[in-house]
Amino acid sequence: MPSVTATQSPIITAPLSASRHVRCDQKWLITRQGIESKELIWVPALAPSERLFKRYLGEWKGRDVEKYWPIYVEFFEEELKTKEKLDALRELWHLSSSGISVGLFCYCSSPLHCHRSLIGNFLKNHGATITEYRNLSMMMRHFH
Repeated sequence: MPSVTATQSPIITAPLSASRHVRCDQKWLITRQGIESKELIWVPALAPSERLFKRYLGEWKGRDVEKYWPIYVEFFEEELKTKEKLDALRELWHLSSSGISVGLFCYCSSPLHCHRSLIGNFLKNHGATITEYRNLSMMMRHFH
């Protein structure tokens, strides 16, 4: 990926439920299935592959995340090296480098065990500015 430019805009990651609160130029839905939306651009290339998603549903969903997460990370990071995903990542990088802010949204409520955080880490390792959206009112609900 190219080097960081002075006009680089941040890439914001967030749960889909926060999409109306996130201010950015483009909002990408990075899920396997799209939804009808005037504000979201569906980018299935950045979703987990069907194979990985089915493995999650069949083997891991509802189980101890600490046991399967390292395996999931390894598989998804390999997927990020495929042409389809690299093309989407390059487009994202180009937009950000051109001063266009982009939000990446998926259904996971937390970034801790979510593919959007893996995409964010990948881009961060290539010099991008990544921010996970935090809604203080949503966070406060967890403490009451």
